[in-house]
Amino acid sequence: MSAVLALMMAFTLSAIAQEDDDGPNGETAAELLVDGMDAASDRAYDSARRLFQKLISAFPDSPEAARARRALSSLGSDGDTEEGRAAIRADEAERTAEYRHAFLISVGDRVFFAESSAELGGRALAIIEGQARWLKLRPNLTITVIGRSDDGGDRRSAQTLSKQRAEAVRDRLIAAGLDASRVDLRPTGNDDKVAVCSTSMCRAQNRNAEVFINDLRDQDPIRSSMQSSTTRPPRGLSGRPAETGQVAQ
Repeated sequence: MSAVLALMMAFTLSAIAQEDDDGPNGETAAELLVDGMDAASDRAYDSARRLFQKLISAFPDSPEAARARRALSSLGSDGDTEEGRAAIRADEAERTAEYRHAFLISVGDRVFFAESSAELGGRALAIIEGQARWLKLRPNLTITVIGRSDDGGDRRSAQTLSKQRAEAVRDRLIAAGLDASRVDLRPTGNDDKVAVCSTSMCRAQNRNAEVFINDLRDQDPIRSSMQSSTTRPPRGLSGRPAETGQVAQ
């Protein structure tokens, strides 16, 4: 199973971004590889084998076929061992980080608010529309909208305002066509500051709502080949802005 672990840890969204000729049913080699890996992650080993075999048959000389051969040779009964499950968890964590980074770079993961307000400005609305389009192309992902507040006042008012901000973003995502069942809320008041500072410009960073992609292992087992993000270095899952930041939008 060490071969599976090495393979899964090496596999990133670069496979998704590759351009391939279509296979018999219109799939690309990258899509078949992603679907096979997803099936293996769901412990649907028969489906994974079929997908890997189909990939090898349709694209025998492709890099994806070489990966599929290695994965296929290692599936066997080892997929249900503790080592196999650990490999799957490592792969899920890796792909979750890649999705979060691609989302951040492609459309942005948060919008900002004016002080003591939960009203979405024009720029924020445009960002949320882009977020909704990006997420609709990846129906295997669910999200949590995290609302934050750093507007003064007491703890209760901060919690209320952060909830209103999270709800504003959620409602706009749903209005843009995102399924409501894919969206959770987490208002944090002023307890989850992304920047700890005293200047008004810096504190503006804490008046936001963030769209956070949930861990893949916590998602419903809905899989899709509609994935086309480009390769970028993974972003740390807890990466946050520092002293300089964006003003309210």
